[in-house]
Amino acid sequence: MILLFSLGRPNIFAFDDLAIQRGMRMVYHHRKITRELFEKYRRRFSPYCSVASLYFWEMSHGVVPGLVDHAPKKKTMKKK
Repeated sequence: MILLFSLGRPNIFAFDDLAIQRGMRMVYHHRKITRELFEKYRRRFSPYCSVASLYFWEMSHGVVPGLVDHAPKKKTMKKK
């Protein structure tokens, strides 16, 4: 986000950003975002990756009703 807001970089799309990955899972209905899949989308959005990042950030926070995260649910351990 520093590169995007402070330095004004127009083409930032970080794989390690969990909000971007969650937004992508919600929009494209993927269960997991691999590095190869991420690179495919990065090439598609280039040179406007920063704009896509902002949209995925908003999607990850639930601004669109009905969008859900398609990541597999983690199993919780039951207390004895």
